[in-house]
Amino acid sequence: MSKNIVKGPRSPARVMQLLEELASDTEDLTLAKLSARLDTPKTSLLSLLRSLEAENYIEVNNKAYRLGAKAIRLGNLISAKMKAWSSFPAAVRPFLLALSRESGETALSGVMGEEKDHGVFIDMIEGNGTIYLASVIGARRPLYCTSFGKALLAFQSINFIHSYMADVDPVSPLTGEEYSKDEILEDLSTIRRTGISMTMGDSVEGAGGVAAPVFGSDGEIVGCITLAAPIDRLKENLKKYSELTHAAGERASQFMGSSMPYPGSK
Repeated sequence: MSKNIVKGPRSPARVMQLLEELASDTEDLTLAKLSARLDTPKTSLLSLLRSLEAENYIEVNNKAYRLGAKAIRLGNLISAKMKAWSSFPAAVRPFLLALSRESGETALSGVMGEEKDHGVFIDMIEGNGTIYLASVIGARRPLYCTSFGKALLAFQSINFIHSYMADVDPVSPLTGEEYSKDEILEDLSTIRRTGISMTMGDSVEGAGGVAAPVFGSDGEIVGCITLAAPIDRLKENLKKYSELTHAAGERASQFMGSSMPYPGSK
């Protein structure tokens, strides 16, 4: 397998490609095989192999090479780091930080509650603007009238959505006004198409939110990213905030391993 690599006997790219070849093969590899796979002269490669052997990153057995103790330790460290990052809160936090920094507003992440009839905020980065969101972490929010709740609901199965809508009494937690189930279903259809959910003053007085879904490697929704702001600022910057939130959701999904086309992407 020929590869384009950066020239130079101690090139960092060549080192990583060499270790990758040794890690991906179940058998020890000879100098000739490594030279052919990396499209690298044996003389240059031998110099690199000797350096790595001296540092215990590779071992030699009957003139064939395998990973050494230090390379295996490095692999275990990387695996542990990726496992930690793969959890939803840790994985999306950098995207919350970026969203809050770019918008100046509060950014949150949320997931479906255990009973699957509400959403729960699990992380928050406070913005520069004034918005009252005290004790929001762990707070339960309805799925039918919050931006992140509707984003969570929109990407569930059709059977789940119909069952939820049949059982729920969609009343505003602020005003007691009853929402139209048909309008909620229309909103969910729009969210599935655009990848953006938005509400204004539905669950927090004077504030609104824009939310985008985050998908995992299996293509299933794992949570949402939300930008929250006072209604006047949200209205004034709705296009910008929607684009920033959509981009954050898409990047977070890619980081979580999703390879499916992100809704609303061009």
